[in-house]
Amino acid sequence: MNPEVKWRIAIEPPNSRISDAAGNCLRRCDLPAVFVSEMKRFFDPRSVTTHGHGVPIAACCVVLLLSGVCAVESRGDDWARCESSDSDASIAACTVLIESGKEDAENQAVAFNSRGIAYAMKGQHDEAIADFNRAIQLKPDYEGAFGNRANEFASRGQFDRAMGDYSEAIRLRPDDADAYNYRGVAYAEIGQFDKAIEDFDKAIQLQPENAGALNNRGSAFDSIGEYEKAIGDFNKAIEIKPDYVEAYSNRGNAHTDERQYDEAIADYTQALRLNPEDAGTYYNRGVQYLNKNRLDEAVADFGRALRVRPNLAEAYNGRGIAYDSQGQEGLAIADFDQAIRLKPDYAEAYTNRCLSRAIKGQLSPALADCDKSLTLHANDAAALNNRGLVHLKLGDAKAALADYDSVLATNPTVASSLYGRGLAKQRSGDAAGAVTDMDAAKAIQTDIASQFAKWGVTGKP
Repeated sequence: MNPEVKWRIAIEPPNSRISDAAGNCLRRCDLPAVFVSEMKRFFDPRSVTTHGHGVPIAACCVVLLLSGVCAVESRGDDWARCESSDSDASIAACTVLIESGKEDAENQAVAFNSRGIAYAMKGQHDEAIADFNRAIQLKPDYEGAFGNRANEFASRGQFDRAMGDYSEAIRLRPDDADAYNYRGVAYAEIGQFDKAIEDFDKAIQLQPENAGALNNRGSAFDSIGEYEKAIGDFNKAIEIKPDYVEAYSNRGNAHTDERQYDEAIADYTQALRLNPEDAGTYYNRGVQYLNKNRLDEAVADFGRALRVRPNLAEAYNGRGIAYDSQGQEGLAIADFDQAIRLKPDYAEAYTNRCLSRAIKGQLSPALADCDKSLTLHANDAAALNNRGLVHLKLGDAKAALADYDSVLATNPTVASSLYGRGLAKQRSGDAAGAVTDMDAAKAIQTDIASQFAKWGVTGKP
């Protein structure tokens, strides 16, 4: 098997840590196995920013916009603690200030904003939003509180509400590059890439050296198939920030889209030098090793991904493909078993296990696997293709023809379906049709006959 797989776009959202989220992965497949995976998005660590009164925050769970408001110049120990990066101390001190009755509305707004930040850092998001709400009530033009509340909404996937707050932050401060950048991320998350690109353009216009906005625009370009523009943005981001892990990973994705697998491997390798504990990047590089038929290296990378993230079903599935390609169907089936155990609705793992079982002659379980895959993902070409092979091995030429016809109706250049249909026609007495299909298959993939022979299916001389 030689699947072509990739993890898709990696948008840099407004938070300051690497995190996981579901995304889309595409695969262009000719041979029977399919591999469509969920993706880890690479959430980019942002540069240190500030909140409230300018105190650096290096590890917030959201990126916090400048508040634009300062408290009194001569603030005491409570203000210092309220502004500190120690979340518990900040919450306690801000609460004292809020409840003291000594602060005016503007300073109370600052205290609520700072406490909201501290709650967000602790993962207490309801409390954080409540405090940002109170800060905005006290100071309706508090651009920073709008930005912080928008980040909280975005972290919950409430992108419409986030975009409303980012838009208000932009209205209050039209030169806020971060607000444009973050609103662009929200647009990208709901698939409105044209609007996202407009916002990233504005952020870059305001801050030409904004590596994060360049990375984000590159990811958006990649999502709409503008691969050269995407690679250009990633190049610029890396030029500005040479240790930019996510930009290397995203450029690797764009090279994958261009089928530039060596370049993709080089980018993933550089990303791993900078962050050797990233399961997603090991997985991505393993996929490219599969595309290059470098099977031992693929097995090793999927194993590294599983060392970092033992429950990554996609890595088990990928390693299963590599094992199957090495002729180790037993190990392949064991890995597909694990993938399905971790993710019971994993259609692609059922499809792949169907093929491995078919090759080993486990035809009834193989047929059940392909049927299950098609229940989860109706009309999937790879599952139909694999089931056609099972039907051939079971001696049911009519059922095999039906499956191969379904595949070829949407993609008439799938070599394995053409050759399989030729075999089914040959067994059905259609000698001329068999020759036509099998010759067409060989023109696309010269070794297709030997591939079927390895799977235990041969034609008449």
